Amino acid sequence: MTSIAVWAGIDSRRPASVYIASDSRISWGNGERWNQGRKVFSSFTTPHIFSYWGDVLFPALAIPIVLDRIERGLLLAGDEDISIDRVEQAFRSLWSDYPQNLSGDLGIVHAWRIGQYMTCDFKVSILTYQASSNTWQSRSVGMPKESSMLHVAGSGAKFVRDANSLWQSSSASKTSRAVYSAFCEALDVGRDPMTGGAPQIVGLYRKGPGSIIGTVHQGQRYLAGSRLLPHEDPTGVEWRNSLFERIDGTRKKRLSGAQAHEKRP
Repeated sequence: MTSIAVWAGIDSRRPASVYIASDSRISWGNGERWNQGRKVFSSFTTPHIFSYWGDVLFPALAIPIVLDRIERGLLLAGDEDISIDRVEQAFRSLWSDYPQNLSGDLGIVHAWRIGQYMTCDFKVSILTYQASSNTWQSRSVGMPKESSMLHVAGSGAKFVRDANSLWQSSSASKTSRAVYSAFCEALDVGRDPMTGGAPQIVGLYRKGPGSIIGTVHQGQRYLAGSRLLPHEDPTGVEWRNSLFERIDGTRKKRLSGAQAHEKRP
């Protein structure tokens, strides 16, 4: 399974960002686990991001296919917009000959942006599959008026919600950093055996394509769940720590001039 959190960042004017955070653990029924599994995805040319929870194989293989079609303009409904119906149809078409006896419950999160700058709109869609009934369902998630969690799912969802409740009672309440700090806190406590590894984040801002954000976890750099090697240059990546502070990927310290964030009491 997994733990996944989706949230929106709202400034004094309107929605400014959408983020998805996930853990990095892939687990098997025999107790084996791998802590560098990728669970967040971003287009590098368009404002679309994805993640998933539940059964791993189908979404891990299908999301890159759908992203490729988005980048090639195959799912466009107009000059800039994309048809969410076409995105869902793409996933269902890929699923049509997937072995049903190998399927399990799963969910796919898709966030995207229409337009740019102050007039842009952020959209979030949740697509879920229930194996027992062999049915798909989808729903849209509206934007809040304050920075807050939009969706939490996976085997560790309860622990993420519990941690978020504590952070929302702190001085950091109603901020993006509160949601992400809560997610990291739940991950570090480790109460869900199906959740583990480093946190991974993908985000959307008011302009530009989606962005996979690097994380520093237990002193190591990770990108989309996998640990960076010593020779890899981190300078072209946005980096965050567990308090959602903007950090220097080389020094693994807060950037000069970046806002400092306090820990929860």
